Amino acid sequence: MFGIEIFTKTKYKDSRGEHVLSDINSSGVSKGVKKVKYCSLYIVDGNLSLNEIRMIASCLLSDNITEGYKITKYGSKNSKSYLNNIFVSKAMIEVVYKKGVTDTVSSSVVKAVKDLGINKDIKVKTGHRYYLSGKLSKTILDTIACKLLSNTLIQEYKIKSVK
Repeated sequence: MFGIEIFTKTKYKDSRGEHVLSDINSSGVSKGVKKVKYCSLYIVDGNLSLNEIRMIASCLLSDNITEGYKITKYGSKNSKSYLNNIFVSKAMIEVVYKKGVTDTVSSSVVKAVKDLGINKDIKVKTGHRYYLSGKLSKTILDTIACKLLSNTLIQEYKIKSVK
């Protein structure tokens, strides 16, 4: 199973990350969050080669001018985000749909992968990753995840420390 993070290249504005930071500050949840970086997340499960995953990431999921991508073995404890190299974050919040909830983007990705000529059975799950830096506590992170970043009726979130 592969995780593909799609991120805005450093020379372009991370509008989604800036918007989330603004929401955190204006909601009064925390004044300690200094920076937020956003990534789209695609979790791809199937018998795919690394070259096929690269093709999906570069030709289908990302805009090669303004976005980059990072491929990892999803769920591996040793996998590191691209952000570890360019952004010193303290925590990562990952938001994905709960099992059984219709993920229309995932259905579109599966169809588009077949249109690329990759005729293999795959499953795709989509989500979002937010990397945060600043003064962060477990309580603040839970509040941000629950009140601002996810709809807990249909989505679940994970909070991970980033080292």
